[in-house]
Amino acid sequence: MIFLLRFLLPSAGGTVPGTARPALLLGAAAWASAVAAVYLYNGVTDVGEDRSNGSVRPVASGLLPLATALRAAGTLAALAVVLGALVSAKMCLVTAGFLLLGYGYSAPGIALKRTTPGTIAVVIGGGALTYLAGLLCAGLPLTPAVLAFCTAMCLWMGLVGAIAKDFSDAAGDARHGRRNWTVLHGARATALLAAVSAVTIGAGLLVCALSPAGPGLLPPAVVLLGGALALAGVCPGLRQGGTRAERRLPYRAFMITQYAVHLVVLAHPIS
Repeated sequence: MIFLLRFLLPSAGGTVPGTARPALLLGAAAWASAVAAVYLYNGVTDVGEDRSNGSVRPVASGLLPLATALRAAGTLAALAVVLGALVSAKMCLVTAGFLLLGYGYSAPGIALKRTTPGTIAVVIGGGALTYLAGLLCAGLPLTPAVLAFCTAMCLWMGLVGAIAKDFSDAAGDARHGRRNWTVLHGARATALLAAVSAVTIGAGLLVCALSPAGPGLLPPAVVLLGGALALAGVCPGLRQGGTRAERRLPYRAFMITQYAVHLVVLAHPIS
């Protein structure tokens, strides 16, 4: 759902040309297929860590057999490329690029997920490609305000979400050879970095909103900064011996903020 919100955001409030409306629908279907393929494949390659961490993801919990998940991921990836090609050659390339990023994140031998810098690069890249795909399908120009928003949210994904997601899974990640910052430096030190990043990004978008080039940015900027402060508020309470739910709080704050910010933009579009 959050990927579809990102995809649709560039067209929020814009007058989408009649010829672009079918492309927007086809593009959304292509992107949903690509995202599902990437996450299914990730669930297959993460099965060891997920089970060590007590995850209830479908593959790890046994609800979805590994072979079925792999077949579905391959089918959805092929469908995404075909649907992207029906939109345009550029959309096909962007879709393929997103799938390649997802493969590089999870694939044995590459596994960019093993380190935090690798994860940050994939997450920011995937976010940027999602916004770009939405722009291509809507046939709308990229305004300075939309660029500022998309940049802030890509940084939010990479420098906050990609870090906070590991707080609850450090034990299993370490057993399976991951070298993310939570494993290397501990949850508290890494949480401090995530908190500082969150508040900095929120404040940065607010500065953009107050500039002449930022009409319409104020509502999402206020929500983003509020979410950043809430995330920063729960980070100091992290402790290694806490429950998984407690260690998951920063990531939940990150996700809730993401949804809230995008929904605000859909309700009050950026001009």
